[in-house]
Amino acid sequence: MRHSSGVNRDLTDEQVEVFRVLYPIFKDEVFQRREQMMRLTAFASAILVMLLITMLALSPWPEPISPTRWFAISGVALFSGLFAYLILQHADRHRMAKQQLIELEKVFGLYENGWQISGNALFPKNWQSDWATDRSVSIYLTILAALTALVICAMLVRV
Repeated sequence: MRHSSGVNRDLTDEQVEVFRVLYPIFKDEVFQRREQMMRLTAFASAILVMLLITMLALSPWPEPISPTRWFAISGVALFSGLFAYLILQHADRHRMAKQQLIELEKVFGLYENGWQISGNALFPKNWQSDWATDRSVSIYLTILAALTALVICAMLVRV
């Protein structure tokens, strides 16, 4: 049963206060992690594109298979691997924060009808599950992998 304020009557004042403290923290965490994944992708992509442009401006490497080329390729692979790991780490934390946020919203009945004057829920039911099919992390990693492959191919082809 809910009060006219929409809050579940079974919840104590202490639980409501905990919600008021935790909800903004988790909401902020969800948005910050998403933004951080975008920034990491943009930064790594910019560096990889700069490498491609720099390689186009340089003269050909003297030897087709030089140790320097393999060190450079290894460096690009390590750089991209590190950024992929960081993106995945933020994605995992984003997912955990999103799950907790949805649990808090469920406890307070924000997905139940009666929150709005029209009688509808405050949040649509599909918000509870849509985040699980979010493909943004796949897109970030695909961009990173494609640019990495371009840079490595350019390093291998430059003769």
